[in-house]
Amino acid sequence: MESKEMVEGWFGAVEQLAGADDSVVLAQLPKGAYPDPKPSCATCPAKDWYLTKKGLRCYCQEHRYVSWVSNDDPVLVCDARERLIRDAQSDEIEPPIDYGG
Repeated sequence: MESKEMVEGWFGAVEQLAGADDSVVLAQLPKGAYPDPKPSCATCPAKDWYLTKKGLRCYCQEHRYVSWVSNDDPVLVCDARERLIRDAQSDEIEPPIDYGG
């Protein structure tokens, strides 16, 4: 069963699939350095967070570009993230083995 969460946009709320908070880089950040509002990239399977001397960045492996830089407007909802999470969830549910008997 898909778990969903609401994301507030400038026009109102939208629904997205809940993703795993598993970034080692984000987990180490003090509260004041964590992106606010929380970007969609924080729980995307294609995320690649890294710190530079100038700030926090996220590289999107799906789109192949830097998707977020400190103090920039974050991506709040992304089609690629939704597809990757849905694909990963469907991979977790293995069909029963048919032994033909």
